[in-house]
Amino acid sequence: MRKEYLVKKMIRYMVVLIVLLSLVLAVYAFSSYHVLSDELRKEEESILQVYGSTLEGRLTQMDGVLQNLLLQNYNEFKLLKSSSETDRFYALQDIHNYISDVILNDNGIGALVVADTDYDLCVDTQSSTVSYWDREALRQYTLQCAAQSNVPKTWRFITLNERPYLFKTYVYDGRAVAAYTPTSDFLANIPGGGERAQTLALTDPAGVIVDYIGEGLADSQIGVAVDDLSALWVKTVAHPLADGQVILRLHIQNVLVWNQTRILMAGVLAVILITLVFGALIVRYAQREMVRPMNRMTEAMRRMDAGEYTLRIEGDYGTHEFTHFKDTFNRLMDVIVRLRIQTYEKRIELREMELKSIRLQLKPHFFLNAISTITSLSTQGKTKEIATYVDALSKNIRYMFKSGLHTVPIVEEIRHIENYFTMQECKYPGCIFHFIDLPQRLGHWRIPQMLIQTIIENEYKYAVSVDSVLTLLIHISKETYQGEEMLLIRIEDDGKGYPENVLQYMNGTAPRPENDGERVGLWSIKRMMALMYDRENLIALYNIEPHGCVNLIHVPAVAVHEYREKTSSPA
Repeated sequence: MRKEYLVKKMIRYMVVLIVLLSLVLAVYAFSSYHVLSDELRKEEESILQVYGSTLEGRLTQMDGVLQNLLLQNYNEFKLLKSSSETDRFYALQDIHNYISDVILNDNGIGALVVADTDYDLCVDTQSSTVSYWDREALRQYTLQCAAQSNVPKTWRFITLNERPYLFKTYVYDGRAVAAYTPTSDFLANIPGGGERAQTLALTDPAGVIVDYIGEGLADSQIGVAVDDLSALWVKTVAHPLADGQVILRLHIQNVLVWNQTRILMAGVLAVILITLVFGALIVRYAQREMVRPMNRMTEAMRRMDAGEYTLRIEGDYGTHEFTHFKDTFNRLMDVIVRLRIQTYEKRIELREMELKSIRLQLKPHFFLNAISTITSLSTQGKTKEIATYVDALSKNIRYMFKSGLHTVPIVEEIRHIENYFTMQECKYPGCIFHFIDLPQRLGHWRIPQMLIQTIIENEYKYAVSVDSVLTLLIHISKETYQGEEMLLIRIEDDGKGYPENVLQYMNGTAPRPENDGERVGLWSIKRMMALMYDRENLIALYNIEPHGCVNLIHVPAVAVHEYREKTSSPA
């Protein structure tokens, strides 16, 4: 079967589609551009004139309420500064009754507030749309205005308690009279102002958006200047209110233009239908020649990624591109699998070599100490102690060279530790008191061989003194550590503690100094734990007050990497 290049076929189809779409756009633009532009501008101005007159009337009405409040309650306002508490109380009652009647009869005002600074008085009433916390914010702000002397007598915007208000304040002689209305209630006076294609926005004289109704703006654009918004697809007309103190802006989207367009040319409709049919053909072709092959390839790749490395992309494809892609991908997958196997084998080999190296560091460390002890006892003529020591040493040697797992049950490690204490008692008689707390239910938990042994050796090397008795406690428990149930080995003594540099590199806060021959055993078990369990934070060392140290070792239930020595066959 003759195969076509997919790219060439798609280019031919797309060229035809672009020509058809260009023809549609040209016909539409030529027939509607000039007429719609003029009609849209005139319609915006007419609509905004109607809306603006409605809101202008509301502002005039609220301003009249404020002036009537000042005139008709003149005597009550004077009594607010009276030295008589009774006069002030009745004056506040009269003012409250008056403004309550005003709010009751005029629900267009959100709140009326009267404040006087002489006696820190404040009386207010509000509509049902103003909550208790909004009311408290309005009272506090009005009291602040009363304490000022240069408050402008203009309509302004303020945001209190995360809610924008349009307000006007009269301030004189430490007294403030203010009318507030939420901007959402103010815009609600516009009939039909929330139509989908129209957006009405309130701005201050600088053009900063305070509130809006409609869907042409977003809440994130409140507080942004109108000039900073790029909206080339809408028409905007501004109408000043109250001599420019408040600006009402109308944004009409192209949706309204489309709704008002009544003339559709028959030729445009025909071209659109042809375009749709041709587009359907392209979709069908893409589905058959692109989507289905890609789905088959994607499913095969997903299965390979899940672990089916022997799976390959199969099938016969109708284009040169997909056929070439299939063959190339299968060849690359073969290469990747081979390289991956080689990499894993090399990584495992390196891990086993490093584990062997660590074990070789631990065992000579123990034997050198043992030889040194026997030599010391011999020079002191302690024949009996040497016999006891050699007997215990033989048991330790059988344990250490015991063929099998790199991990052992902790109860086996503890028996080895008890035997080790017997050995060291020959060298340091009466110099150490030890106590081991191992619950029977935890005796089966497997830990790296020689883990506790190495810590105890370190104690004898750096903490035991012939001049004093060292107390050594080993406590075994189980706890949840980093979301996983682990065995906790706590080894604590009352010696002189660790040097600061040892604490730093063992706890991971500083690197281990190069060529540092001290504390080789400690560093070896830290590295061994990291290799076996793929974690760096299983061992922590701390000094305690007044003296001594604590070794905390967390052991997971299963080792990630465990080296098993092969048992040699008998000759």
